[in-house]
Amino acid sequence: MNAVWLGAIVAVAATFVHVEDTHAEDMAGTISQYRREHGLPSVKTDPQLTAIAKRQAEAMAASGTMDHSVAGSFSSRMSAAPTTAAAENIAAGTKTWGDTFRIWQNSPGHNANLLLARADSVGVAVARNEQTQYKTFWAMVIAEKTPKSPKNPKSKERKTAAQEKAAEPRGQWGSSENPFSTVKNFVCKYLCN
Repeated sequence: MNAVWLGAIVAVAATFVHVEDTHAEDMAGTISQYRREHGLPSVKTDPQLTAIAKRQAEAMAASGTMDHSVAGSFSSRMSAAPTTAAAENIAAGTKTWGDTFRIWQNSPGHNANLLLARADSVGVAVARNEQTQYKTFWAMVIAEKTPKSPKNPKSKERKTAAQEKAAEPRGQWGSSENPFSTVKNFVCKYLCN
């Protein structure tokens, strides 16, 4: 019985083929170019996000199903990655990166993930299993990586910008009150005596 399981595992593992002509840097470059066309910053390939995407693609290929939770919930898979925002796209059955990317662009939810405004990092993976209906399984994780220390220049910029906004003097119209209260106070200042 153990020999049968071992044979099945070897057969499935042997069908995981990563498409050689599709490199992670090329995929990140495609995503970055698309983001720049929409006024957003580029993303760089991140080894940790790539590992998470690879785990998801391989789990889908092993099970033969396209499902976001086949390798565990997205939040549990992302728990080891320090991020402040993250999203995942998956696909199955497309043969090329270009076809997969076009499908994601034409899907409002997937496109929103590609254009995640604060993203700076991405991981993309593909796995194959010829024994399944779809044959090819894709996963992309895009995220804003959390700064590792307070000395990170990006975190300092954000903190400074937030501090500046909080320190800005409020003009005549500025108030933390309900907007209706602001209008009422303005009107009453001149008319309610």
